[in-house]
Amino acid sequence: MGVVLLMTAVAVGALTTGRPPVDDEAVAAHTGVPVSSARVTEPLAGPPGATTAHYLGASPTGSGLDTAQYRPAAPATPAHPERPTSCAAMQRRPEPHDLPSQCSYSAVGVFLRPGGKKSCTAGVVDSRHGDLLVTAAHCLPLDGASFAPGYHDGSAPHGEWPVLAALPDPRFTQAQQGADNWPYDWAFVRVARVGGRSVQEAVGPAFRVPARPELLPADLSRVTLIGYPHDKPGQHTCTVDSQPAYTDYRQAQCAGFSSGVSGSPWVISAQEGEGIVVGVLGGAERGGGLTDDLSYTARFDAGLSSLFATAQGAGPRDSLLAQ
Repeated sequence: MGVVLLMTAVAVGALTTGRPPVDDEAVAAHTGVPVSSARVTEPLAGPPGATTAHYLGASPTGSGLDTAQYRPAAPATPAHPERPTSCAAMQRRPEPHDLPSQCSYSAVGVFLRPGGKKSCTAGVVDSRHGDLLVTAAHCLPLDGASFAPGYHDGSAPHGEWPVLAALPDPRFTQAQQGADNWPYDWAFVRVARVGGRSVQEAVGPAFRVPARPELLPADLSRVTLIGYPHDKPGQHTCTVDSQPAYTDYRQAQCAGFSSGVSGSPWVISAQEGEGIVVGVLGGAERGGGLTDDLSYTARFDAGLSSLFATAQGAGPRDSLLAQ
C-alpha cells in the first residue's frame, strides 16, 4: 500500500491540552523509561526526511476543510459517562474478549473510509494541540477518512474527526521494498477540530508517548492490545506479556485479532485511556502477523520520539484548524 508524507496542506491547531493523571513514577519503575511530557516548545529534528515543513504544509491559515458533515460529540456529554463498576475489571481481563460499548476505551477508535467502511485502528495520544493519533504506517493513505473514537456497531459516541494529514516514519518507505518485516511501521495522524473542539477534548485522557522508547526492555509484561477486528461490532482486547521477535519486533499471543486491527495501540498501564503506548500492531509478517492468534509490533526507537516532536509542529505556523 502506498505511503504519503503529506496528505493535506494544513496548519496546526493552537490548543494546549491537559495531561492525563498517569503515575509517572509507577510507569518509570515498571518500564525503566521516563515518560514524555508531550509539551515541546521547539520542533526537534525528526528522522531524515521528516521535517516540520513536510507535515505542516505551506498554508499559514486554516485547512479550509468543511467539517459540518462530520458528527461532533455533544459538548454537554461528558467524555467518560458513568460506567458500570465491572468495566475496569473487564478492560483488564487477560484473555481475549470483546468490550461492550459502555466499557470501550474512549481513546481508541477506528478509521472510517468514505461510505463508512471500517479500516485500521488508532489511538489518541496526549499532544500539544490535542489532535494527534498513532497508528501503523501501512494503514496509509487515509484520503477522505475520518476517525471514530469509541466506535461500536455503527455508533460514534465521541463524534467523527476528519483526517487532515499523516506523518509516517520516512524509513518505512525503504523497509517496504520487498520486505515482509517492516521495522518502522508507525505513523502519527492529525485530525481536524470539529465543533470547536479537539479529539482529545472529546475523549478525555489520551495515551502518553514514551520519551525514550529505545530504552524499553525487550520483554514487556501486562501489555494491553486494543483493536477493531472487521468481524466484531466494537473493540477487542487482551492483556498479556510480550516477547521479543525477530530482531526489531515484539510479539503477543492474543486470539481474535483479525483483519482491521492494524494500528491497534499496545499500552502499558491501560486504564480508560490512560497509559503509555509502547507499540502499534503491525510490522512483522506483512503488517502484523499471518494468523489471528499472534500479533506483532515494531519496536519503537529514538526515531519515534523525534517524529512525535515533528508531528506536534511547534512553530510560527501554528494556528487554529477549521472550526
